[in-house]
Amino acid sequence: MKILRRTALLLVFSFCFAHLAMGQTTIRIKIQASQLDRSLLFQKLNDHGADHHMHFVLVERDFDYRVAYGTAGGAVMTPYGPTGGSASVTKVFDPSGAELFEFSRNGRATNDQAANATSKELIKRIRRLRGLG
Repeated sequence: MKILRRTALLLVFSFCFAHLAMGQTTIRIKIQASQLDRSLLFQKLNDHGADHHMHFVLVERDFDYRVAYGTAGGAVMTPYGPTGGSASVTKVFDPSGAELFEFSRNGRATNDQAANATSKELIKRIRRLRGLG
């Protein structure tokens, strides 16, 4: 009976700490954007990437992905009429310069929300490219 209890206890603890044993993928990324947009997107990538065991490192060369990112303000239609808003356009390239994908996120109230939506989409697509999900 003691052996069974010890084995069960060991299994419980191994499941509790299994997520810590998973390796974290480091992704070297070059973000071409204004300083404010770059820092905001980089922060959001690491915030959301942690949930997927991804860590982003900002580099100028020897990158895995080059991201051209920009935001623009404009009118956003709401049930109460048009209001100010933000939209983003993102293009992602491999190290040789070939375009991998492009997408936009429109109708966000702030640049922070645009960066948040963009980071989630980037992580989703990079995971798909790398066969992680």
